[in-house]
Amino acid sequence: MHPAVTRSPQGPVVYWNVDGAVGVNGANRFDDVMFVQWCLYKMGKWERLDPELRAVCAATRVNGECSGHRDDPLVPVIMALQRSQHGLEVDGRVTPPTKSATYGSHGSRHAYLIFYLNAVLRALHPAQYPRIDLMPEFIWRIRDKATSPFI
Repeated sequence: MHPAVTRSPQGPVVYWNVDGAVGVNGANRFDDVMFVQWCLYKMGKWERLDPELRAVCAATRVNGECSGHRDDPLVPVIMALQRSQHGLEVDGRVTPPTKSATYGSHGSRHAYLIFYLNAVLRALHPAQYPRIDLMPEFIWRIRDKATSPFI
């Protein structure tokens, strides 16, 4: 995982990206998986989210493990979130955006789940974002990645 900058209709946006796909047939690198799991877990605390989806997200285990198979516990959570967002392909993966991706391009198959995850972190903790290491319940096992841009 690493910080990245992309375009948006309002100008450049900083967000946290994964280095490789997480989920079905993904690279499933430890830091990336742990970050995605933590984001999904945090979504379970977001009051603006549909109660059923909140419950699914809140049950996400944050352990950095994903087999990449459809029966992995992380995959149904990713798919539930994908189903809840118009325009997202339901493939059970969190994929890094292409260089030409635009943050906030909803309603197209080119919208990326990683943008949604970042938007929720920003909404939950606007005073801390993008300093995810300062957010409540931050996972210390990825602290080096989260703090390195700010040192």
